[in-house]
Amino acid sequence: MSENYQHQEAPIIREDLTHLCLCPCCGAPDCGEEYMLVTKSEGRPEAVLFGGASFRMYLNYWFYEGITPEEYNRLPEFVKQNNECKGWQDISAERTEINADDFLFTLESIKNNSRSQYQDKDFEKYYYPVLKSFTQEVIRKGQKLYISI
Repeated sequence: MSENYQHQEAPIIREDLTHLCLCPCCGAPDCGEEYMLVTKSEGRPEAVLFGGASFRMYLNYWFYEGITPEEYNRLPEFVKQNNECKGWQDISAERTEINADDFLFTLESIKNNSRSQYQDKDFEKYYYPVLKSFTQEVIRKGQKLYISI
């Protein structure tokens, strides 16, 4: 079950990818829309910052007409919540617990998509290794993973 979690103290920023992310609308650095993956490690919150607009662009690969119900049912829950504006993508969400294994599945799905207009070498070069490593560490340590939007 997903839960919202409010940290009282500012997290230690392990990686800040926001300077690498360009707004898909205007081309400027992500226009201040930041997402943050957060966990609590050794009693202290730690996070990775990244551009929300850029990341949603990768998720939008599946937000098109023509996807079959079978294809849709096989999508990661993280992607479905993005498409349906619920869970972590609900307008009232702040820091929502997400399933770390499902988030890894999402990263792999983005990396392996086949529609050329959504393929992006920046994802493989910047987002993928950092987000994958952070999430794998959360899983290895048995911690919870949250996303803040």
